[in-house]
Amino acid sequence: MGRKSKLTDAEKLEVILMLLRKQEPAATLARRYGVSEQSLYRWRDEFLEGGKSALRKDRDAKNGEAQRAAEMEKQLAERDRVIGELTIANRVLKKASERLL
Repeated sequence: MGRKSKLTDAEKLEVILMLLRKQEPAATLARRYGVSEQSLYRWRDEFLEGGKSALRKDRDAKNGEAQRAAEMEKQLAERDRVIGELTIANRVLKKASERLL
């Protein structure tokens, strides 16, 4: 197993962005920061996967909110229907009781 990098997260981010921008070859960056090229490419891949994951979560959260809103609207419509039926039944019973008196 390799040794742990002494770079901070901010330094890793800087190196990853320089690699993605192709400001310098990976070999040059690896030598400058004292890490292997393999580590640079692994960091880059993890960084990009993290971004994809964040976008997926955002999209999934929006889809979940839309589904929840649709379900709530459906429940509200059902409650409105029940309230309407009860209101009609209540009026009928009131009229029937008035006739009996």
